[in-house]
Amino acid sequence: MPPEGKSYPFDHLPAIDYDAHPAYGRVMSMPMLGARLKALSIFGYGFLLTSAQRAIDVEHLPRPAQGGKPLITVLRGLPTYLRLILLQRLSRFTAGRAYAPKTERGTAVFVPLQGDGFAVVRLGNDVIAQIRTQLAPQLKTLEQRATPAGDPDSSRIWVDPASAPDLYRWFNQTAADLGLTEAASAYLKRPVGVGHIAAEVVDAPGAPPASPFADVGVDASPCDGFKVDLGYNAMKLVIYLDEVGPANGPLTYVAGSNRAATRFGDALIRRANDLCGLSSRLQAWRETFYALPAGLQRKASFGADLVADSNFATAIQSHQVAVTSSEGNAVLYDPAGIHRDAAPTQGRRTAVIVRFTELSR
Repeated sequence: MPPEGKSYPFDHLPAIDYDAHPAYGRVMSMPMLGARLKALSIFGYGFLLTSAQRAIDVEHLPRPAQGGKPLITVLRGLPTYLRLILLQRLSRFTAGRAYAPKTERGTAVFVPLQGDGFAVVRLGNDVIAQIRTQLAPQLKTLEQRATPAGDPDSSRIWVDPASAPDLYRWFNQTAADLGLTEAASAYLKRPVGVGHIAAEVVDAPGAPPASPFADVGVDASPCDGFKVDLGYNAMKLVIYLDEVGPANGPLTYVAGSNRAATRFGDALIRRANDLCGLSSRLQAWRETFYALPAGLQRKASFGADLVADSNFATAIQSHQVAVTSSEGNAVLYDPAGIHRDAAPTQGRRTAVIVRFTELSR
């Protein structure tokens, strides 16, 4: 847990001077008009996309079934989606303090969650064993892949609620018994439940990963991997199924950074750049990103761009908390805060990723 009185010192997410950055402004020429227009057009697409997702609160709508065509599924279910959107807006408007914790367990989770952005809990061995049993097919498939960090699509398998309703009921009951659902609802000020479950197996790479800026001779940042998530108004729970030490990719959270991630416009810009690919560290994409106006040069996955001796890098390193198995085997956290997850340098991490969202009614 974070030391008493220690918390992320800024009231906003890291701002990076790309003109002075050794992998951007220092090695790139001044963008021409055509490059600027191209960058703005790509950003505009990302901005429209993230604005639409934000307007309908897509994180809290039922996900299309695996294997189906998302657009067709959405069009067929449009009346249902519209009803859900209206009901969710109404329930939030009338909620008030209805979701404040009412039990000791819920309060015990909510207090550190509200203050630091994360709360550590310990599940019993029987609960971990039951999770392993219920997710055995997914875990077996993932263990055979031996996927290194950095490829979440291959290292995770999402469990479709329609195909595993009993599993979701069990997770929702367990989360409620532990006070997690109560704390998540109080934090988000809306009724939430377990809406997304994914099994995850991540292996350490065979060799240390190269710097994303190796092409210009710039070393990797000590903050590489730190980010804020693209979603909105959701909570995440990571459950370790094996022992996780400092080298096995524990969830690392910057205490108090959840309070710095509340600027609406800043969040839209960061998510727009990530959604349309402008956060890529490939040289061509770096040049396109650098062609954006300075006010739009922000990323959700910003960790690799933080210069080692900058104020923000120092603040992140000073206030980061790596949650290992010695503290607990589950962490409920606000993914809008600064965090790094599943980046093992040794061995393997086996975990379950749970997302709390508003459930369909």
